[in-house]
Amino acid sequence: MSLIFIGIGLTAKGLTIEGLSEAQKAEHVFIDAYTNLIPRNELHTLQNLIGKDIKPLYRSDVEGRGVYELLKLTEKSTVALLVVGDPFIATTHIALRLEAIKRGVKVKYVPSASIASVIPGLTGLSSYKFGKSATIVFPDKGSNNAAYDAIKDNSSRGLHTLLYLDLEVENKRAMTINEALKLLLDVEAQRAEGVVREDMLIVGIARACWNNEIVKAAKLSKLINYDFGPPPHVLVVPGSLHFMEYEALKALAGMED
Repeated sequence: MSLIFIGIGLTAKGLTIEGLSEAQKAEHVFIDAYTNLIPRNELHTLQNLIGKDIKPLYRSDVEGRGVYELLKLTEKSTVALLVVGDPFIATTHIALRLEAIKRGVKVKYVPSASIASVIPGLTGLSSYKFGKSATIVFPDKGSNNAAYDAIKDNSSRGLHTLLYLDLEVENKRAMTINEALKLLLDVEAQRAEGVVREDMLIVGIARACWNNEIVKAAKLSKLINYDFGPPPHVLVVPGSLHFMEYEALKALAGMED
């Protein structure tokens, strides 16, 4: 009958009234359990809110043969897929959406807050001044030249750079801010273009919108050893700062003069 992609925000509290209503009406409710982390007990909280059991889906469930099994359920019922953040900020779920449309399945999209949309509010950095984002990946998955180039290009235009950090939920592997900064310095050591420097300003965000979130702005040399606690983590490399952004980083992220 239909497939509904529902963003739940960064915690269960981010589930919108529309999202809650659609999930309650669905015969089958699943949650993406492989692209992002949520606080402990959030699944239990969501089940209580929705009033139904929620089945976790892993990568194999939404790729290859798993796609056909999932979409088969939509032939006779409504299926809701809950996604941490916003379902389509990243491209992970686009393939599933397109496959559903090709099969004539009615698709609905219920958005919510994502890490990209909350960063300006958490840091005080202007949303208008963010350039291309990139992901810092684990060394065994390839180089981090793309992240380096994103910083280089954005900085040349005075723009901020949002850097996502690699995350493999099923393998229980999540990159930290400390690891990410070391990887960026490794690229700098290879390319020697002066893009990543120990005296450059960095903003680290850990567990955004959770009860124990941390937002910290400081020089790279200081943040590389700062204890941000457990993931999920993201990084922002600020570009040129308006005086209001400068004041915001001091008030919201503990930046020192």
